Amino acid sequence: MTDPAPPRQPSPPLLATERLQLDPLRASDADRMFAIYADARLYDFTGGSPPDRDRLRARYAHLAGGWNHDSTEQWCNWIVTMHDIAEPVGAMQATVAADRTWASIAWEVAVPMQGQGIASEAAIAVVGWLRDIGVHSIRASIHPDHAASSAVARRAGLAPTDERDDGEIVWHLGVVERR
Repeated sequence: MTDPAPPRQPSPPLLATERLQLDPLRASDADRMFAIYADARLYDFTGGSPPDRDRLRARYAHLAGGWNHDSTEQWCNWIVTMHDIAEPVGAMQATVAADRTWASIAWEVAVPMQGQGIASEAAIAVVGWLRDIGVHSIRASIHPDHAASSAVARRAGLAPTDERDDGEIVWHLGVVERR
């Protein structure tokens, strides 16, 4: 007998900060985000290469489903816009354990918009929401040479650990949970 799937949590909410709005991702957002992901400089620390438009659409359709294949992880994704700019400036992601014992976060900001505190402001909002829903162990994996992302993690309350994930430094906030 297999364990029943955990109850599904509600979709991620709209989040707002002083300058930003984080709207839950929809499959149709792929076209709006294509220019951000088409910039090869975005992959300097994460590896990979820009997706073509069809691949990005397929990825967004998959992510918009909100859950992994066995419902053990909820995918919370947001499109980040500034209150005074209509076009997206980035994205935030949180993979949340169905039992809410842990979450992993990540951020992406359009290269021309980097250096303005957008990622920090968005990460702080997502970490706050995660804490509000009862998640106490939050992590991010960051390339050891990516000083800007390290600063974002620090501003969001995370601290570096000795743990490595595929060569990246694992940053934690709260109780360290083993996955």
